[in-house]
Amino acid sequence: MTSIKELKSIDLSSFTVNITGISILFAILAAIVITLAIGIMNVSAIMVAIYLIPTIVVGTFMVTIYYAFSSGLLYNTLAKKLNPIKLTFEDNGELVKISTTETAIMTSIIATLQVIIFYLATMLILPLLLNTVVQTLLFSGQQMLAFMMYQYMLILSQPTTIAIIIFGTFIITFILVLLGCYIYNAFAKTGRGAVISLSEEDGMTAIESIDIMKFAIAFGIVYGILNLILTLIGAISGGDIVNLIINIIGGFVSGIVNAALIALFYNIVAPRIAKIKLELIDR
Repeated sequence: MTSIKELKSIDLSSFTVNITGISILFAILAAIVITLAIGIMNVSAIMVAIYLIPTIVVGTFMVTIYYAFSSGLLYNTLAKKLNPIKLTFEDNGELVKISTTETAIMTSIIATLQVIIFYLATMLILPLLLNTVVQTLLFSGQQMLAFMMYQYMLILSQPTTIAIIIFGTFIITFILVLLGCYIYNAFAKTGRGAVISLSEEDGMTAIESIDIMKFAIAFGIVYGILNLILTLIGAISGGDIVNLIINIIGGFVSGIVNAALIALFYNIVAPRIAKIKLELIDR
């Protein structure tokens, strides 16, 4: 038996803490891989590479806290004015359907607002930073590099550039999320949707755990097919067939691996730090 739930709001505290914890685990993994890669290519540089680990982890921590909190806050605000995302579950916790249009609209608006906020913050901070960098480059004799950075700042501040970035973010996000939801729903109809263990906690619905294998296959397939579509579109303008095949296979493999890691890291973080809590209302 299926039940349709409306995602009315997201608990900001648990959402921010959980997403930050998952991102830090990804950052640690990425930092280790980068350090090993640098060490293999140049053993003498491995000590320098080790210093990258805290930089990557701390940077990820700061950026993710802002991104997760602001995304949850924007969703809670928009859900009061727009149609919220709807999720359909089976009794065993299998996610069999994600509302397409509502999810695409909500996600694209949030992404666009994030870009606008980031752009405004950048326009306040970047000129001061850029001025310092340009002055330093000029004094050090790097006139060409200083000129290139100045030109880049001029291009970035043009109204046309701003409009392209904003509308491009909205349109691309909307199309990709819409397609992703359709692909997932079609795949979930075969009985292989992601399985999520839910429970009631403090008047909200807590995500207890995620089935790693089912989550990895379901969302890995979605990512892989989206990558396939983008690769085929890019192939229209020409390209080496071998590289195209590698990109397609790599898209499916990386999608499955990334989805598996997300589910694994969630299961590690949730019982130890915070489970994501959602306000799900029956329809």
